[in-house]
Amino acid sequence: MKPKTTADVKIEQVIQLLFPPLELHVDKDGNKFHIDRSIDTNLEAALTDLEMGHNDAASQKTIRSTVDQIIKVRKILEAYQEIDAEVKYFIAEDPEGSINVEEIQAAERYN
Repeated sequence: MKPKTTADVKIEQVIQLLFPPLELHVDKDGNKFHIDRSIDTNLEAALTDLEMGHNDAASQKTIRSTVDQIIKVRKILEAYQEIDAEVKYFIAEDPEGSINVEEIQAAERYN
C-alpha cells in the first residue's frame, strides 16, 4: 500500500466534513433510522423549510453549520481569495449573478 499524499489526506478531510457517514439510531419504538449530516442534505432541508415559510432557529442553525463546514473546507484546501488592501467590503453574489446581493465585511469572512 502506497503512502498517502497531502492531497489524499485533504480529500479525505473534505469528504468527512461535507459527506460524513450516516449515523444509525433506534427510536423509542425500536425502529432504526439514519441521521444524514451531509452538507447537501442539510442545505436542501433548510431551503425546503424556508420555502415553506419556516425561518426558525433550527433552519438558521442548519444554515450556519453548513457555512461553517464550507469555511473549514476552504481552510483545508487553502482556497483563499487574493484581497486588495484598499477594499472596504465584499459583495456576495451567486455564480449566475442574480440580484441576491449581500455585503459581507472582509474581516468577518476570513477570520
